[in-house]
Amino acid sequence: MAQSSPVRFAADRMLGRLARMLRLLGYDTLYSPEMSSSQLQQITRSGERVVLTRGRVEKRFPRLENVFSLKSEDAAEQLREVVRRFSLDTEQGLFTRCTLCNGEIERVEKAVVEPAVEPKIFQLYQEFSRCSGCGHIYWRGSHIDRILKKLALLLPKPED
Repeated sequence: MAQSSPVRFAADRMLGRLARMLRLLGYDTLYSPEMSSSQLQQITRSGERVVLTRGRVEKRFPRLENVFSLKSEDAAEQLREVVRRFSLDTEQGLFTRCTLCNGEIERVEKAVVEPAVEPKIFQLYQEFSRCSGCGHIYWRGSHIDRILKKLALLLPKPED
């Protein structure tokens, strides 16, 4: 199924971990634990996002099409469900969205972040990025390798 633009999501309050993982992969994913079912219904009606939820959609989202109900309670399995269902590219957008607020992450000059990071971090790393939404600072530390290894275990490459 070819799409002209990447799929965008809205996750209900039960899916916070999944929302962060989708953001990590670069997918625009709205999430707030305070978001109500009626707000999610409005988002679904707009047709701009797919609402991710758990449980029976017939009661909470009657006659709405852009809703995907996940079967698993486990966040890792939920991610696999979404990746399979929407044929998501799990590499192209890695580390382009803030896992905290969903803002876009942009490269910034090292000098810009000096007041915002620990002196040791500033000395050790040369490349930094910042979220355009919340201002959170990112750098490519050893945690990136751990994340990539975990993703490789969660999302094995499809066989050729």
